[in-house]
Parts: sequence; structure tokens; C-alpha cells
Amino acid sequence: MTTILVVDDDPGFQNAAEQMLAAAGYRVLRAATGKQAVDVLQKQHSEIDVAIVDLALPDINGFELIGAISRRTTQIRVIATSIVFKDPYLQMAGTLGAHASIRKSPEGKPLPESEWLATVQRLIGSAGSESCMGAGSGAW
Repeated sequence: MTTILVVDDDPGFQNAAEQMLAAAGYRVLRAATGKQAVDVLQKQHSEIDVAIVDLALPDINGFELIGAISRRTTQIRVIATSIVFKDPYLQMAGTLGAHASIRKSPEGKPLPESEWLATVQRLIGSAGSESCMGAGSGAW
């Protein structure tokens, strides 16, 4: 089963994303901070296929987290997201290792499910036969 890690400090977004992804058949893991995400990645990195990372996180910000993920593995596909940061910042996340970016819906507006699910599916399909870099240590 494909596993997606949702890293966001907004419980409303986490809940909506989890409902959408679970209904589409994905297993969902959650983290509310960058540090929590690192803990999840340390324990379950080999199980995670996609990480949805908010750029504006407390403690370790999304940019740092995306960079850390891309330096440690090619297995995990990353979607950068934000409501705070504008498009140039979402594009900058790509230079740090994000494979896609999607702007969050304004508060109170539903997620554009077709866009999110199509992006997840595209990234899962693009993972191909790439292997984990540094597989010997497995450490985060």
C-alpha cells in the first residue's frame, strides 16, 4: 500500500488531506512539526512513498525538511505546499528537492481533490525503479 506522510501544523488541512487520501486508498501518516516529521522518517522512511510538506512549519521549516529528505533518499517524492508563501517560494522548494508544489486552498475552502490526487499519482508513477541513496545506514 502506498504511504503518504502529511507534514502540516494546521489540523484542518491534515484532517482534510487524510480524509481525501485515505478515501483514495492511501495509508496516511501525520506530523505537525518538522521535528515530528524527522521522527517519523527515522522510524518509517522505507515505508513512505510521498511526503506533503508545508513550508511554514514550527521548529524545522519545510524548506529544511525538504532538503533533508532529498539528501537522504530518492525514494520519497515530495510535494511542497503553503498558504503563507507565494509561488516563487513554492518554486524555490523545487531547487531543494520538491518534485511538485501545490498552493493550499484558502481557509474554509475545500481542497482541490482532483489536483492533489493527480499529483500524488503522477509522483508515485515517476518513482520507477529509483533506489534509496545511502541505503547502508538508513539513518536520518
